[in-house]
Amino acid sequence: MEVNLAIFIMAVGLLAMVALYPLAYRESRQSKDDVKAAAAADCVLNTLTAALSSRNIEWKDWVDGIDEAYGKTDKGKHLKGGWLAYCDEVRDSNTHQATFAPKKHSQINSLAKQVFGALAGINREHKPSWPVDDELACAIVVQWGQMPVFDGDGMQMMDDRSRVTISLRITRRVGDLLGQPVFYTEVHFQGDQKELKE
Repeated sequence: MEVNLAIFIMAVGLLAMVALYPLAYRESRQSKDDVKAAAAADCVLNTLTAALSSRNIEWKDWVDGIDEAYGKTDKGKHLKGGWLAYCDEVRDSNTHQATFAPKKHSQINSLAKQVFGALAGINREHKPSWPVDDELACAIVVQWGQMPVFDGDGMQMMDDRSRVTISLRITRRVGDLLGQPVFYTEVHFQGDQKELKE
């Protein structure tokens, strides 16, 4: 009787440990993916910050390059730009409700590489290459900086073209793209400041 009871208690303990193994494995894998995504994001943002912080960049190249990068994901208010540029709109045939599902891995990376290329092309002397391994899906969104302007109607937010915000999301599983943390940096124009006043 005592031996059977001991075996039963041991079996319950072992089953509990075995049940926790898949959870532990999933958490371990997620932790590795998070570290890899953070390292890749750091690499992308540092690469772009270094390229865009050059003092040799001219104002026209800065504005044109940022506008080009912004235009890659800006689809207008009704066409869902920003992060949704990396998604396909899916409409329910019965309710006509729209939902958004991430595009294919290769499509996401293709668009991100175009945005990266437009930003990297601003620096003509040192154009960096794409630093992310293709096993990761990377989405990049560019926005002009914002500054408050006070007028008779109160405060309005206007584009500050002397700075730009670069945001990105990186994931191994494309379905999780919009649920990933956002990594971002802000870069200020470092070229000839006289051109800002013109």
